[in-house]
Amino acid sequence: MNTPVAALAGVSTPQDNPLPREVDVVIIGGGLMGCACAYYLGKAGVKVLLLEKSLLAGQQSSRAWGFVRQQSRDEAEVPLMQASIGLWRSLERELQTDLGWRNDGCLFVAGNEEEREGYASWLSVARSFSMNTVMLSPSEVLKKLPGYAVPQHGGLFTASDGQAEPTLVARAFAMRARELGAQLVEHCGARGIDVAAGQVVGVETERGYVKAKTVVCAAGVTTFRLLRLLGIELPQQLVRGTVARTTSGPTLSGISTIANGVGFRQRLDGSFNIADDAHVDVDMTLGHLRALHWYAPSLWAHRKSFRFNLNGACLTDLHQRMPWSQASRLGEGIHERNPLIKPNEKGLGTAMRALKAAFPGQVDTQIADRWAGAIDVLPDGIPVIDAQTSPRGLAIATGFCGHGFAMGPIVGKTLADWIDSGDPGLDMRQLRLSRFAEGDVKPPSSLF
Repeated sequence: MNTPVAALAGVSTPQDNPLPREVDVVIIGGGLMGCACAYYLGKAGVKVLLLEKSLLAGQQSSRAWGFVRQQSRDEAEVPLMQASIGLWRSLERELQTDLGWRNDGCLFVAGNEEEREGYASWLSVARSFSMNTVMLSPSEVLKKLPGYAVPQHGGLFTASDGQAEPTLVARAFAMRARELGAQLVEHCGARGIDVAAGQVVGVETERGYVKAKTVVCAAGVTTFRLLRLLGIELPQQLVRGTVARTTSGPTLSGISTIANGVGFRQRLDGSFNIADDAHVDVDMTLGHLRALHWYAPSLWAHRKSFRFNLNGACLTDLHQRMPWSQASRLGEGIHERNPLIKPNEKGLGTAMRALKAAFPGQVDTQIADRWAGAIDVLPDGIPVIDAQTSPRGLAIATGFCGHGFAMGPIVGKTLADWIDSGDPGLDMRQLRLSRFAEGDVKPPSSLF
């Protein structure tokens, strides 16, 4: 099993360099959101320190499918994704590197009439945002996916969507952020965020205290733990998503596709990223009892998306709760340095068979590598992106529910603009942190 960690050697600050005593902004979390935010803050001349408890882009940011889609998103996310697509189109030029960007569209193929009607129901959202999303006929699907060999009832297609390579994108943002003066420090977690008189004043790290009046918490599945230290309850949970890379096969399409129960995108070298449709694993632990009341009303409606497992994760969780465990010694803000997340081999077998059934020409294509990632979810299926919180000076980007990779550039830019000028440039009310405390939470269109 390989984990596709981005090759970021030489980007982070050497371990023997002391941390700065004071900066303008501390970013907790060295994934795509954190690295993008560091870059855009650096462009604005802001002094930035980014802390990563393990490796830059070492978790979900390098393990995503690589879809860059507006299609089938919650209405609250569409304006952000429309703005993000605008950034993606020129991002390789701006960051001066190849990102694997292909602007060939996104297609969800309907296997039956019920599925077709479900996809078509999203057209009203697309029209309200003047998107170029259309329903394709079965013959039009075959033009997009030559050789598709199983019965289908057309599909939902957005021509302006695309794909990119997760292992390249965070790396590019990190490199450019460093060139702009940001310090990116690996193997240094945040033990807590210091607050005085309702204002963020600094961060306690594994290597000492750093003063800062603004802290961006973009720590993925650790975010709820850091916020809990501040007395903020975020009903965040995690699920496990599995992805594989294949050997090179015959050229098919550059379209990001879900069809016949498999999600896939093909790179220019002919290899595919594949996943078992939109299924995720829920490895049950005591932690899943926390905030269960937020999720319970929607679980039945979305039951087909989840595989509930009672496995070793429960014992691991129990061990981590013991005072002598490494997680307890590291503390809430760090908890687990570098979790090893096993892929679902059965699901990948299903995905590979589905790909070959749909495209018999891929008969010799085989899985070359596989990995899994911990996806941070929230009960309404949309993230928290907020820089107007209590305490003052706290900004948050978390809970992207498995579809955050495509939003990475715009999330970084939006937070940077918000912190630097006080104006995010977009209406962010539906993604505010306080919606949970206020009880203003709608049912999810999807849970990941």
